Amino acid sequence: MARAARRPRQQARRLGLLALASACALAQEPPGGPPDATPPTVRSIRPDSGAVLPGFRDPVVFEFDEIVSERSAGRLDELFFVSPRSDRVRVSWKRSRLEVRPADGWRPDAVYRVTLLPGAMDLRNNRMRQGAEVVFSTGPAIPDTRLTGTVVNWTTARPAARALVEAIGPDSVIYFAQADSTGDFLLWALPAGPYVLVATIDQNSNRRRDRREAFDSAVVVLDSTAALVLWAFEHDSVGPQLRSAERVDSLTVRLTFNQSLLPGEPAPDAVSVRLLPDSLPVAVAALWSRTTYDSVRVIEQAAADSARAVADSLRAVADTTPRDTTRAVSPARPTAAPRDPGRPRTAGPAQPDTGRIAMLLRQRPALSDALVVRLAAPLQPGSRYLFEARATNPNGATNTGRAVLAVPDTAGTAAR
Repeated sequence: MARAARRPRQQARRLGLLALASACALAQEPPGGPPDATPPTVRSIRPDSGAVLPGFRDPVVFEFDEIVSERSAGRLDELFFVSPRSDRVRVSWKRSRLEVRPADGWRPDAVYRVTLLPGAMDLRNNRMRQGAEVVFSTGPAIPDTRLTGTVVNWTTARPAARALVEAIGPDSVIYFAQADSTGDFLLWALPAGPYVLVATIDQNSNRRRDRREAFDSAVVVLDSTAALVLWAFEHDSVGPQLRSAERVDSLTVRLTFNQSLLPGEPAPDAVSVRLLPDSLPVAVAALWSRTTYDSVRVIEQAAADSARAVADSLRAVADTTPRDTTRAVSPARPTAAPRDPGRPRTAGPAQPDTGRIAMLLRQRPALSDALVVRLAAPLQPGSRYLFEARATNPNGATNTGRAVLAVPDTAGTAAR
């Protein structure tokens, strides 16, 4: 009797496992058939874009033309932007449908923009390259407004691809979107009014501005349309710390800091130099930003090349003897200019970039983490110099630091 009682339970357990395996098999790629490299497409979205639905409680439904994979992202909610922001977005997988709603429900009298980002995959891992979106209202009429712009990573002088853009309204409602691969963004159908616009380089992709992430902000009053450029940089409340002093040539030293410096020329007294161990003051002939030094170096190099060519020509004439009067004097081959060790090698002259981003970058000086010091007297071999520098970062924080430069004893090295 005990064996007979256990047998139905074992059969029920087996049937349950078979049912579970069958359900899992339904969501897998069927064997055989021709290869399919076509990604899924959105067949329909409910509700319709432009709909005004007071008291709306249902999810927004994205219907696809085939089954989509639950593994399309780390979490399915990472595929969606729901603006205005909610604390948490809930996404339900329904084979060929994805249903989206805020965990705390749709707020009344709001205009929502629900965006499906590229990345949804089918069961063959074909990934969508285009997204889709719907705009609807839970009360007011949908305004015809557009807030556009570009986010630039000021530190790297490149477009801030996929930057997080937030528009914070007077009622603390946050509308947000993601910039594209060129740093461009679009926020539309926002209620008219003043906004604090914040653009963040979202390094960890958590859709929040964290403490160490570069950002920029601006105040904009939106009537119908507005456009602006945001220059993201790290807002460090501690000023730059001098990290190293490096010899460029016998008169020139480059000072490198641990963060970007405020653009523009440093104060003449921002750097002092002393010869160790007696701390004897060393005169500073010039102090430049990195950009100014690059310009000075070009001028100095052109002058040196010109003087070298004249000297070579005079030397060739002076060396001419009567038996060599029929020989043509060939111009001397110019020698290569010494390269600044802090600058990367280039294959040739840089071609001017006439693109839109390059034009934007010309509106502001580039950020740099270095200053260049030109001393009044050459560096003494085998000596040590103490550099003390005061610098300010783009956030306005100032700091003073020190670094020691040890000059190699070239005479001693040659004697050995």
